Amino acid sequence: MDEHLLLSLTSWPDPDPQITSLSSLIPRIQSERGPFKNVTEDSLNEEIAAAEKLPDHDATHEDDQTPLPATADDQPNPRETLALRKQELIKLIEHAQFDAMSALDFVSLLLSSVRPTHAEASMSRHLRDSISSGTLGSDSIRKKDSTQSEKADSETISKGWRSESLVQSASSLFNAASRLTQESEREQMYWEDVLDVKREGWAICRVPREPQSLGVRFGFSEAGADEKYRGLGVLRKGTDGAITMQDLLGHGTLARGSVRVRVSRDGQLTGTSEPFEDVIHTSGITSMIQNSRNYAYEHELFLEIAREARTLANLGFRNVDEAVTFELGTNSTVIIDMMSNADIPAAETTSDQDNELAQGLSTALRLLLSHAHRQNLKKRRLPPSLLTQRLIANPPLNLLRPIVSHLRHKSNTDEFKTSASNLIGYAKSAGLSAHLTLENCHNCLSRDINNAEDAVDSLTGLLESKATLYLPGSWKIVVLIQTLLGPSVFGTRFAVHTSHDGSCATLLGANSFSSQAEVQRYLQWCLERSVINYIAGRITEWEQIAMSNEMTKAGQQTQYKRLRVEVENEHLAVRWTIGGGEDENHTWTGEEGALSLEALIMSI
Repeated sequence: MDEHLLLSLTSWPDPDPQITSLSSLIPRIQSERGPFKNVTEDSLNEEIAAAEKLPDHDATHEDDQTPLPATADDQPNPRETLALRKQELIKLIEHAQFDAMSALDFVSLLLSSVRPTHAEASMSRHLRDSISSGTLGSDSIRKKDSTQSEKADSETISKGWRSESLVQSASSLFNAASRLTQESEREQMYWEDVLDVKREGWAICRVPREPQSLGVRFGFSEAGADEKYRGLGVLRKGTDGAITMQDLLGHGTLARGSVRVRVSRDGQLTGTSEPFEDVIHTSGITSMIQNSRNYAYEHELFLEIAREARTLANLGFRNVDEAVTFELGTNSTVIIDMMSNADIPAAETTSDQDNELAQGLSTALRLLLSHAHRQNLKKRRLPPSLLTQRLIANPPLNLLRPIVSHLRHKSNTDEFKTSASNLIGYAKSAGLSAHLTLENCHNCLSRDINNAEDAVDSLTGLLESKATLYLPGSWKIVVLIQTLLGPSVFGTRFAVHTSHDGSCATLLGANSFSSQAEVQRYLQWCLERSVINYIAGRITEWEQIAMSNEMTKAGQQTQYKRLRVEVENEHLAVRWTIGGGEDENHTWTGEEGALSLEALIMSI
């Protein structure tokens, strides 16, 4: 065994980069060879050839830097010889210790896979830090001589495994080709459906949180800020390749609800609107998108109704139990809520009139929301407003105000017509000439309507009906019934214009009233004065007393006569007294065949 043979299980250390660097090589070459001009290619080739010709023993001793033992002639110093041998011995011991430690680390690492705790105790620190325990394992291999039959079996088994592997590879390739064909067919079907959606006019876009998916926008760009992300669906590919839509907010799949309007009278539901039916087309995706659009529209409609109702609490609107309610009249209430199409209640006892009213209110709400979208679109086309640090809040849409304005206007107009007709009936039953004409919403219906937008605009502003009363004594009273739930009316106003050819001109002209009681009392006052004017014009003996509703007839003191005309809610009455005696009276309540006023006056 060669004493110079040193074994090590560790890898050779990397060369020092400073020794092999160009900055260190150039000075070494200059110190060994001199200037570079003395080094030529021929001289280097000669040195290489001379080194190859030297015997191995000479080359080995030439490389060995260990000093040779001195000969007898040299007579070296024994002390120096002993020091040299000591150094050689220490070097050999160090090599042996290094080899032993390497062998111990190898065995410890090998045992760490079996007994890691005991093996790590004998590992060196460098090995524990650089290599994890249990990374080296061992197994015994027992080689035995194989016979000829075993070799044949091995070859057969090898061929079988190879054949089975080839069959499995062919089957995998065939399955992959089949899947590729199915995927291509699914992709083709998916993109054909996407093109169909595009041809229908729907906007195809990217989904914000899913850049790899395609989406379709079925909402309304003119909707409010709360509905900004509503109306966006993801176009998914089904298992069979057919396209389906996933509504991100569930309007098309979960919250399938619509706005319902009901009318309640005396605590009983007497009218309800009908929910709209789902759209059904031959293309499933088109129907799904259209239905999702309708349900998103219904959701926005109810949110805007509830938002506006909160600002109209002073007009009697209430948000109770997820429903908006307001008074329609005496003991009559309108209820607006959301109803799921899957929970349609059974038919209740209702009236056709209230059903038509509820259905009309439901249709009007949807038309007004579409009109609001149209107005928002016009605003977006205008130049933006000036920049300001104040946050400008968007006011709620006018959906309930126009509807309630029409309902209250109709109610006030009907009530005014009833009271005015009663006065006309009292006058006619007394044999007087009087009649009433009424033009409902004449300012809306008289406009030139060219399109639906102009029609809605005409119904959202001031509502005005014109009533004309012709009373006895050539009296003409024009009453303008104006309704607007906004500035500057905030309700119903009665503008009265009176004209006649009699007296009391200073008390007449243009008057404005804000309640039915006031205008009724004024009409009663006008009827009293018109009757006085009629009597004064037909019977000259009677004279009016100081522009009042009383008259006197000149005669003897004992025959002094005085009459008074009174108009109440229930009748027209004439009271008279003769010579200061007891009062007598006669009333007309609108019944036909009664004594005429003229005959009564002539008999007094």
